[in-house]
Amino acid sequence: MESDYQCFIDIRFRGGDIQFDVSSDTQLFSFKSGIGFVAIPHFLSTLSSLYKGEISEAQLYCHGNSDYYKFTSDSANLFIEHIGHYPEGIFKYKFKLKEYIEAIDTGFKKYLQQLEKEGILPLKTQEIGHPLGDDVLNAFYNFSSLLNR
Repeated sequence: MESDYQCFIDIRFRGGDIQFDVSSDTQLFSFKSGIGFVAIPHFLSTLSSLYKGEISEAQLYCHGNSDYYKFTSDSANLFIEHIGHYPEGIFKYKFKLKEYIEAIDTGFKKYLQQLEKEGILPLKTQEIGHPLGDDVLNAFYNFSSLLNR
């Protein structure tokens, strides 16, 4: 069965800000953070641990602002609370966990393929703190391998 979830990824190479948007027919959730080389592996590791049932909840803080996210799972669904300060409020989302993971996986693969077409990847040199350095890419490949088991 084909999922209706879509993922769009934006990574700012200067400054390292990231945004992962996942949408369904009824909602759009944006995970935003600074310091992409830290935030991306942490985000992917958290999703992996939720998917494997190693944890049932986690809290992720944004780097660069005071927002944070609470991720919880009942093994079938992913519940996200975005506690925002601009705009202020608590925003709640519910996704099917596996489909959310698949959307992130597919979106990231497409994003990497586009960067390869543009000649941006592979990186010519490994810069410390680059949001798509080897550590980040390895974190993604480990995350992606979840779906191939």
